[in-house]
Amino acid sequence: MKKLAFLLAILFWGAYVSGFVHAETDETPLPQSTAYVLIEATTGTVLAQSNSRERLPIASLTKIMLLLLTAEELNSGRLSLSEEVTATAHAASMEGSTIWLNAGEAMTVADLVKSVVIASANDAAVALAERVAGSEPSFVALMNRKAHVLGMNNTNFVNATGLDHADHVSTAQDIAIMSRALMREENYVYFAEYALTRLCSVRTGTERETQLLNTNKLITYYNGIEGLKTGTTDNAGHCLAAAAVRGDMRLISVVLGCADESARLTLSEHLLDTGFGGFEMHVPDVSESEDTRHVVGLTLPVLRGTVQQVAVAEQNPPVIVIPRGQASRIEWQVYLPDEITAPIAANQPVGTITATLGGEVIYEGYVMAAESVDRVTFWLVLKRLTWRFFGG
Repeated sequence: MKKLAFLLAILFWGAYVSGFVHAETDETPLPQSTAYVLIEATTGTVLAQSNSRERLPIASLTKIMLLLLTAEELNSGRLSLSEEVTATAHAASMEGSTIWLNAGEAMTVADLVKSVVIASANDAAVALAERVAGSEPSFVALMNRKAHVLGMNNTNFVNATGLDHADHVSTAQDIAIMSRALMREENYVYFAEYALTRLCSVRTGTERETQLLNTNKLITYYNGIEGLKTGTTDNAGHCLAAAAVRGDMRLISVVLGCADESARLTLSEHLLDTGFGGFEMHVPDVSESEDTRHVVGLTLPVLRGTVQQVAVAEQNPPVIVIPRGQASRIEWQVYLPDEITAPIAANQPVGTITATLGGEVIYEGYVMAAESVDRVTFWLVLKRLTWRFFGG
């Protein structure tokens, strides 16, 4: 039930803030994009969006899913960064951004990952996909299965690279979902260093040394930037999924279909600034609220129970995202029945706590029974009477 309360809180709050756009004070018009979304990564709260559920080509943002599945293999021990992978002819045949793998060439998983994260190398991506699943088509099946598990309901992968294909589509919202999954600490630990590396190389010290240049220029100047992934094709335009953290807030922005590199950087920076400047993380302290302080120490009358009353307590509320400086405007209400009938389980919801901001519900949680209470039965009453009579 606690998980249910948490989900309800996120749903209510998501409904409140979805579509919110921080007021624009700069007269300079923002670059256009086909779609964008800004989310807070801990809660998944949507802070700003435009056409975020429109199915579009996504170029190399596809590789976010590739990296997520690679991280899961590394976490499971089925794959290691030191393992060498031999490139197939299929991997070596990839076009676009590549590190010029030769068929039969061996390269460590670490260098393949580095090439994907920094240079978005298509041949390295396919080599990883083939290592994980045996073939690129089999890996694509894993990608689509994972998308379904994550709730990416408007996504369909056709390849592991993001090269243009009419049926290879996703949405800004879905990309934010998989970016959020990748940014979890147990996954992103394998990629964090590379995502912030501007220039390095693979095959270092050999005749075929290849430089890798990170095309996410936000890593050179944006405060708190953590990554994440660029993408560009003729059909998709210029795309960028960017992640940044300041204090206790981590934001993920996704922009699709920008006209050029400058546009995707400018719009991404604006979205992140909107989030950090306009919102804050807030942990509701229900016990300190004037509206709900009476919940502390409160008991609820019990009918047909082994005791006449049961203590109640607030469910610990989740972290929520609110417009900056608005915590004092949150209003709380507690709803409890006049009485409750046994049996009662410990932590069973017996009432609700609702928080509103500006008339909109931003959190709905539960008042819980602090202990279990059994129902009175004939045999229990008989046992007690017998004990009292003979034990007297």
